[in-house]
Amino acid sequence: MQRTNKDPGEQRDALGRTLVAIALKHNKAYVWATMETLRLLMAKYQGTNVSPRTLTRRMAEMVAMGYVFRQLRTAPDGNGGRKFNSCLTFLKRKLFEWVEKGERFARKVFSFFRRPSLANNSLKPYRRDLRNYCGNVEILWKTDEKSVSPPIRGVL
Repeated sequence: MQRTNKDPGEQRDALGRTLVAIALKHNKAYVWATMETLRLLMAKYQGTNVSPRTLTRRMAEMVAMGYVFRQLRTAPDGNGGRKFNSCLTFLKRKLFEWVEKGERFARKVFSFFRRPSLANNSLKPYRRDLRNYCGNVEILWKTDEKSVSPPIRGVL
């Protein structure tokens, strides 16, 4: 495995972006991915290779900073006790606000280059096309002759 030369802050940012991407893909406020899956996704999409121990440390830092909450899930072990089964990672509002802040910064930077196709990319769900819901609309306006013009039928 290749070692990364990124500092802990960049590793934490890559982990946050990966968690938000998984949550938005599945339209959930939590992530149910194993640590190995998170490591693979971080390496593939963020270019950040980390060891399992480093990933555990970065996840603990995110919990301490208030970005995520982890809920351990247990199952009966058959002897009347409980055994560790899996872990749910709930994303807090603070993490989504952090991602939105980065998105606004990127939009501001890319707007300098006059690249609207790059600046308009968003992590938010795409807005529905109003033409599918509204159909035809009437547009009314007043003219200078103090009378109302006849309505014009148009499509949004």
